[in-house]
Formats: sequence, structure tokens, C-alpha cells
Amino acid sequence: MAPSRLEPEVQFQSEFGVPDLESLPARYGWPTENAAGYRIKEQLFGYERPIRVIHLGAGASGICFAKFLPETLKNVSFTCYDKNNDIGGTWLENRYPGCACDIPSVNYQVHTMTFLIKAEADILQFTWARNPNWSHFYSSAEEIWQYFRDVVDKFGLMKYIKLSHEVVGAYWDNDKGVWDVKIKNIITGVTFTDTAEVFINGGGFLNTWKWPEIEGLHDFKGKLCHTARYDPSTVLDGKRVAVIGVGSSGIQVTANIATKVSQLYTWVRSPTWITAGFAQGHAGPNGANFEYTQEQKRHFAEDTIDYLKYCKEIEDELNQRFKFILNGTPEAAEAKKFSTNQMKEKLRGREDLMAKIIPTNFGVGCRRPTPGNGFLEALTQPNVKTFTQEMQRITPKGFIDHDGIEHEVDVIICATGFDTSWIPKFPIVANGKSVQDIYAKKAVSYLSIGVPDIPNYWTVVGSYGPVGHGSFLPIIELLMQYYLKCIKKIQVENIKSLSPRREVCEAFVEHADLFLQRTAWTSGCSSWFKQGKIDGPLAIWPGSRIMYFELLKEPRYEDYNIAYQSQNHFGFLGNGFSTKEYDGSDLSYYLGTEASPGGMLPTGPAVRNGADTEI
Repeated sequence: MAPSRLEPEVQFQSEFGVPDLESLPARYGWPTENAAGYRIKEQLFGYERPIRVIHLGAGASGICFAKFLPETLKNVSFTCYDKNNDIGGTWLENRYPGCACDIPSVNYQVHTMTFLIKAEADILQFTWARNPNWSHFYSSAEEIWQYFRDVVDKFGLMKYIKLSHEVVGAYWDNDKGVWDVKIKNIITGVTFTDTAEVFINGGGFLNTWKWPEIEGLHDFKGKLCHTARYDPSTVLDGKRVAVIGVGSSGIQVTANIATKVSQLYTWVRSPTWITAGFAQGHAGPNGANFEYTQEQKRHFAEDTIDYLKYCKEIEDELNQRFKFILNGTPEAAEAKKFSTNQMKEKLRGREDLMAKIIPTNFGVGCRRPTPGNGFLEALTQPNVKTFTQEMQRITPKGFIDHDGIEHEVDVIICATGFDTSWIPKFPIVANGKSVQDIYAKKAVSYLSIGVPDIPNYWTVVGSYGPVGHGSFLPIIELLMQYYLKCIKKIQVENIKSLSPRREVCEAFVEHADLFLQRTAWTSGCSSWFKQGKIDGPLAIWPGSRIMYFELLKEPRYEDYNIAYQSQNHFGFLGNGFSTKEYDGSDLSYYLGTEASPGGMLPTGPAVRNGADTEI
């Protein structure tokens, strides 16, 4: 039987050397308690009480949190649980043919982001794991996973991670101010309870995959695959293959295998924009992928400032994209014109496909672009048959098309995506409220990171997040810093819980829903942003990435209901002394430092009423 509270693998101990504070009142005859029963806590102001954090998921967010936490906080124990047998999250799970990232490699890597407020300037400090050795502009799933593996190994982060452990439930104990998190050891089958004051859900929003609802699907006797759990040993060369789904994974699979298989069947049942990936201006011709030379890699490694400039140029291009998401803008019109011409060129005169595939009534930004170079060209190959109407059903030998004709195939690959309803697949319950029940009605969130009335629970990210705006890693780094600030406040100010206020969440969603009507995301395409439907519920960030960074740079504690461990909210003031007076800090830091000494009175002429006057 596992203990109800695990001993932390790593404990970040306080380094304070302080006297026996509890003995001081008796020694000096100080009062400790008043007539109402309020008692002074004999501790220093700024003391970080011991706290525990559980993070779900050893993908990018778990890795970032494991790196940042010990550098930022003291007296915190931490465990990151992941159901898989290795780190990497989506880049471990997705290994289908052609799987790649639509963000340039140099911008899909980890940066530190430390915000220092000084005067009126924001100082942004970068680079703790920048990789100069990416092989391509757009990298494969295998290479991205290896990058995360290298980060974990080189920074010694595995000591915080428990693999093959699945979170199966989380229940808030309001009396104790902790989450009771149910964990299943996948290897042994044993379920135990770990407790923590803070629970961070970094399980990802593209995690729960689903089979398509097609009659006879599981009657098929050949090889049946899903891109989210693809078997890399599947033999495709010279085979007859059907690819169901034309989202990002379906596009990548089709482009990758068209020249390898003997016959390929695919379906494009509604118009869709097929464009190059993000940052086309820095990609190859027509947005194509390209391989970095050894000379370029060597230059990146040796001239880190120039490498940073290159990364920033690409990021600047990514951050300009939001303009063409907005309906009616010149950027939207230009993107539509450019993409139409590009698709016509790649379809090589196939008027039948052009009429069915190229959209006319919605903008390019309606769905996230995919690095699908080669997809449209593949549709024109003689061994590729593209259907524009739904099949009737699947048979043991293949499928029956819309005309009633059976086509035999050896392999069916379902690229049919994920459950994007935002509803967690395990119960998360606090104070009689379930996140599943809240989201079943409408996916109301607090700025994409919290759920109304759910205490000490944050997500990476939830509904109304910036999932269609560009690289997600900078977003993750921003959020890890945000959560660490919240955790420190909980530690220092004797806070039991921070819960997003419901009225605040509803006001945010009201604004978002109205604003999103200005965007191409709400127009007539089906996308996973809208749960795979044309008119599905849209819960995406109502603004640019820059706005997201600015808003979440610092926690807005006024948006939270704050519950304290005692009735007196100022109990954390303690015995009147600060930790700075005992930890070796500069006791006159407020006068200035060698790095920031302040200013001197000018010796030149004074200005009085607009005239210079000698002093």
C-alpha cells in the first residue's frame, strides 16, 4: 500500500540561518495572542513555506517546469508524472510517415524568458538550450523528440520525472488545501494517491485520439493504423493504401508515401487551404523545407548573437501573421490571392480538383497551415485517386466508394485527429464542481490557463488559448514563469488557494466570443479549432501572441478568489523581520547597487522658467 503522501525525490531546502524564533516572545515578554484568538506566526516575512507541486506530462511543459522550478523557488518538492515510457509527449507519440513540425526548427526550441521590470523597460533574457544543429528548416518528429531527450539528459531533469505513471483522477481537499491526485503505475497496475498544494495539467490538448465513425472500420482484415499511434514497422512500399483524413497529419502522410505505394486513395470532401508552413519567407522556394549546411550549423554554434538575430527574424515573421487572420484586411486578401495561385500551380491543371479543393468563401487563416509541400502535387500522380465524396463503408478487403464500387487495399491509415472538446479524460473535482461538467456546457476558461472556481489548478493550455498563432514553446515558457510566481505567492503569503473568479472568466469569454467573429477562424471551414466541424464551438485566443505575452507577463491576482490558511490575511507578516535580514542580502538594496547605482545631481546649469541658470 503506497503512502498517501510520497516523499519527494528532491527537496529544495531553505538556506536561512535564523535563531529559534518560537522562543523569542517568552525570552523578551512579547505578547503572542490577542483576546480574539489571533496569534502571531513566529516566522520571518518572506518565508517560503514547504509546498508540493504535481505536474502532469513530461512533454515540453514538464521539461520547462523541471528546469525553472529549482532555479526559482525554495522549499518545493515536485514530481512530473507521464503515462508514456519516455519523455517527449506528442513528439514521442506521433511517428507517422512525414510527421514534422509546422514551426521552423530554430524557433521550436527552448528559451528562458525572465521578465525584469525596471524603470519602464522590459528586459527579455534568452537562451539556455538553443540548438545550432537542426538538420532542416522544418524538423521531423524524431529529431524534435531527440532534442527534448538531449535537454532532459544534459540538464539532469529525469530526477523529477516518473514515467509509466498515469494520472487517473484529481480531487481537491478544501480542509487541507491540497489536491489528492490518483496515480496508476502502468507497469504494476497499482493505483496510489499523491498529494500536492498545486496541480498543473500539462497533458496537452492534442492527446486523446479517436477513430473515424465509418461503418465496418474494425472489420477490415488488413493493417489498420491511426497516425496518433502509428506503428513504424508498417510496410507501405508497393502496397495499396487508403489515407482517411486531410488535416495536418493526413496531408503529411499523403505527401510522404505517394511515391512509395503502388496505389493511394485519399479523400478531400470539402474545400481546404493547403499552404506551406509558418515563416515561408525564410523557407525554401515556395515555402519548401530545406537542409541546413554544415557551414551554417557551425556558424550558428560559433556566433550565438547572429544565431539569435536569425531566430528573431523568423519569430518576427510569425508574429505578423495575425493580421491576415482578421477578415477584410489587405493582408487577408493578399494571403488568399497568393494561396489560390500557389494551389493552382501545384495542382498542375487538374481543373476537377481545383473546383473541389480551392476555397472561395473563407480565408486562408481559417485553419492552421501545414508544411504539406508535395501534397497537392501528390494528388496529380497517376497512382493517386482523390475522392471528393464520402465513402459508403469499409469492408474486410477495403472500402466501397460513393458510387458503390469496392476498392481493395492492404493498409488503411486514419489521420482523423483528436478529441478537441477540452474536456479532461479523467475526473478533476473541487468543492463539488467537476471540470468535466463545467466544460460539457461551455469551455469557459480563465485566459486559457485556469477553470472558474477550481483552486490551485492550471493548464498548459486550455480553451481560448493561442493554439493557432505560431510556435507554442515560447508560450509554454511564459506560462511556467507565471505559475512559479503564483506558487511563490502561495508560499510566502500563507495562501491556501487561488481560484479564478467565475464572473471574471465569463467576462473574458464574452469578449473573446465577440472578437472572434472578426476572424477567419469563424468562417466556413472545418478545423480542429472547432472540434472538426464547420460551425463547431470556437475557443481560441482573441488576439495576437504579443498581446498574450503582455497580458500574462504578471499574474492578475485581482482575478482570483484568494483563500488564506488563517482568518487574518496578514498573518504572513510574521514576527516583524524579513528573510533578507538573515540570508546575507544587501540590507540597503533600495539605495542602489553596483549594477544599478542610481544617479547624481547634475553639475551643469539649472533650468528655471525656461531659462538656464548657473548653480
